[in-house]
Amino acid sequence: MTSFAPILNGLGLKCQFVEDQEATERLKSRVPPRKSSFVSGAPSIVLTVRYFKRIGRKGAQARVDNSTKEQRQEWARKAAIARWRGP
Repeated sequence: MTSFAPILNGLGLKCQFVEDQEATERLKSRVPPRKSSFVSGAPSIVLTVRYFKRIGRKGAQARVDNSTKEQRQEWARKAAIARWRGP
């Protein structure tokens, strides 16, 4: 899908999909129906600023936990230089 849309645009084409009823029926006869207990109540995640901050803190903490003391000192040094440099 990453390259399909740009190729169509470059050629000045639009794409329209039409359902093939015969193929759909053949597929339905081959695939067993899904269990309704698995389908209902799909989880939904609301992507809010608060949510992104929370997962960002988890990622930052994981980065610190997997780093060496020297790496953390280098990050602190770069942060101090950036703070003193100003806008």
